[in-house]
Amino acid sequence: MRYLREPLIQFVVAAALVFAVHTAWKSWQDKSDSTIFVSETELERLAALYASEASALPGPEDMMTMVSDYVRDEALAREARRLGLDQGDTIITRRLAQKMSFMVSDLREDPVPSEEALREWHQAYADRFTKPARITFSHIFFSPSVRGDIAEKDAAVLLANLNSAPATDTASLGDPFMLQRQYGDVPLRELARQFGVEFADAIAELPASDDWQGPVRSALGVHLVHVTHKTDAALPPFDEARAEVRQDWVEQKRREANEKAIADIIARYNVEIEGVE
Repeated sequence: MRYLREPLIQFVVAAALVFAVHTAWKSWQDKSDSTIFVSETELERLAALYASEASALPGPEDMMTMVSDYVRDEALAREARRLGLDQGDTIITRRLAQKMSFMVSDLREDPVPSEEALREWHQAYADRFTKPARITFSHIFFSPSVRGDIAEKDAAVLLANLNSAPATDTASLGDPFMLQRQYGDVPLRELARQFGVEFADAIAELPASDDWQGPVRSALGVHLVHVTHKTDAALPPFDEARAEVRQDWVEQKRREANEKAIADIIARYNVEIEGVE
């Protein structure tokens, strides 16, 4: 066995071993690349997807159709990658980045906040948990497109008449309105979205009253309003808002952890921009 100690023989044996391992690996890889394996997990995923969309379990023909579509997509995707069609494609790059971002998020366990941390969060971000001001009112609309410059004057005249001799039915008064004539317990920010900020700010200053008030201008025209109930914005006590506070805390910490994990990934790469030193 002395010949095994010869350097040349050792080199030849090592090379043969490397070649054998490489051949075996290449054979396995080629087989893997040419095999589309549909696992039980994938079948369960396809069945669950069908059930969520059709509200029923898939039958044998449904499963065959889904498996056929899966195999078709997988084969086309592999052929596209083999031809390099995935290179330089912005949509594919963004999709992969999105999937990686989701994976980073899924691999992390949510932190568990302490009672003290949640109470501090409740106070530090009170605006997130404050319930918005709400208002209940009716209105009569005067359209500038119908009445022109006298819309506000007509509203003032009707206001005086209503408060001196209240009408039992106001639905027929004023002009047709595309939205509602009555709003119950609606947030002021919703009024700002529908009527404009000017109207929401003005009606927020009006007290609840038995009288009609106005005229109030909006992005749509002129209104008389009858405010029957108002609820001021308020921060609920911590014990009432605990679940919402905890959810907000966890989501914020999750976002921070994800951003740090992504920043760590980016830091592994050198970024070079042609033409920029």
